[in-house]
Amino acid sequence: MFYVSIDTSGPTAVLGGGLLAGARTAIKDINAKGGIGGRQIKLEVANDQNNPTKAVSELQRRLAKGKPDLVYPGGSSAVSMSMLPILTRDKVLSVGATSSIQLNDPKKFPYHFGVTPPSSAYVPTFVQLAKEKGYKKVAMIYSDDATGQSSFKQYEGPVRQAGIELVSAGYDTTALDMTPQLQQLRAQKPDALIVNGYGTAVLYVLRGRAQIGWTLPSYGDQLASPSPIAGKVTAAQIKNYQVIMQTSSLVGDHQHPGLAPVIKEFQSSDGAKFLTQTGVAVFTTTYDLLQFVAYEAGQEKTTDGQKLAKAFEKFKTPATPPWVGKGPNGEVTKYEYTPSNHFPMTSATSFKYVQPGTYDADGFYVPGKGY
Repeated sequence: MFYVSIDTSGPTAVLGGGLLAGARTAIKDINAKGGIGGRQIKLEVANDQNNPTKAVSELQRRLAKGKPDLVYPGGSSAVSMSMLPILTRDKVLSVGATSSIQLNDPKKFPYHFGVTPPSSAYVPTFVQLAKEKGYKKVAMIYSDDATGQSSFKQYEGPVRQAGIELVSAGYDTTALDMTPQLQQLRAQKPDALIVNGYGTAVLYVLRGRAQIGWTLPSYGDQLASPSPIAGKVTAAQIKNYQVIMQTSSLVGDHQHPGLAPVIKEFQSSDGAKFLTQTGVAVFTTTYDLLQFVAYEAGQEKTTDGQKLAKAFEKFKTPATPPWVGKGPNGEVTKYEYTPSNHFPMTSATSFKYVQPGTYDADGFYVPGKGY
């Protein structure tokens, strides 16, 4: 049984919709091939509303009825961090896409694995850009919760090590006005601004920035960049604003040959509407993680979480895997972990700053489109 803790009605419900659509498509495919060890995968969804307390409450309720075989522990790092101690205590295997580096701690969380690069992987691209632009002082505005604080810490060290001063301001995720924090940062005269947040929070930052007439170069971080903002902001509000995207998410990039038919499945699913809101990469996240787990469970002939966790640390990607995403530099996605690293690694060349845009019908990002 695959237990998914995700937001289906709260601030990140759009993201949750794409993740669930990808999972359902994978389950349909795997079950049609006989399931895992002759067992059909069953999906159970808990609406955590992106709230750590609610996520824990729902998880404890589920565990009281019995342990699931696999858990997707939330759509934000804050939710994942609240769930992992419980999942670790009960030795439940979890695989997720949240990216805080704190989650990649095999000693503390031996049964958890990430399927997307950690948030720290995006930072070198910004540092390289900042050095090329000659920035001497950079500001960062971030959500004052576990997710935002983690993002800030990921930028803090590398930016300062590059000889660039970093100033910051946090905002309450329920706030409707970010201008006080933006004015505070503006007074310190930075050369550029890093924006952290997701969904409406990003909109409020961009609107506040335009409202005070602050048009300095601004850059969305890995969480803010895929936020669906097309049609919700004006050209003035995104002036000098760029987003960071994985190059494999951009339109025109060479794709895995098996992706096209899977995209057609996504387009015919109940969650098709999310494809142009979240992008195909969100769909393939859960699609691929299930295909990966199913493949390795078949190879090991077990669905036992503890045994699979050990097997993942020795896993070698086959030449033609059943998943359809793409890893750094164009190669097949590799879920190759070690006892000391449970997250995939990548390089700065896997990311690129582009103009804000929208996703096309296939879920690929088109920079500069839609504004």
